[in-house]
Amino acid sequence: LYLALTVPMLLLMLAVLVYLGTYSPLLALAFLACYVIMSTFQAYCCAYQDCPYVGGFCPAVLGIMPASLIAKVLYGNREIVRTKARFETYATLAILGWLGLAFLPVYWLAKLGTGFAVAYVACHAVSAIIFGLTVCPVCAIRDTCPGGKFHKLVRRG
Repeated sequence: LYLALTVPMLLLMLAVLVYLGTYSPLLALAFLACYVIMSTFQAYCCAYQDCPYVGGFCPAVLGIMPASLIAKVLYGNREIVRTKARFETYATLAILGWLGLAFLPVYWLAKLGTGFAVAYVACHAVSAIIFGLTVCPVCAIRDTCPGGKFHKLVRRG
């Protein structure tokens, strides 16, 4: 299920990256930077939550598996400073990276047709919702991660 959700999204984002590169390499780099920002700031969140996936395979949303490896490199061999404010800031920055992935290409995708832009954003939303309802409930950090909390909120409703 994880691969069925993640691989198509990664392929879609790769296609968008290539498409944006036809307009400008800087635009493609900005899109790629959103992914790197999302993964890098998520890495602190992984370490902060003592995630058991740090350094190994991580069933993270949108394929931010590099966050697990980045967390191991940056925080694996030393004690990290754990503050709630830093965690919330880094989590927000990771989410902003995701929003950049979802919305940065909209203008250029709309040049292909409005439907492409709408479908791309819808793919991000639907993927996140399905992921939150199916993968997050079985994740090791479902009690502390926003995805797991989302599932609990929906399940109660």
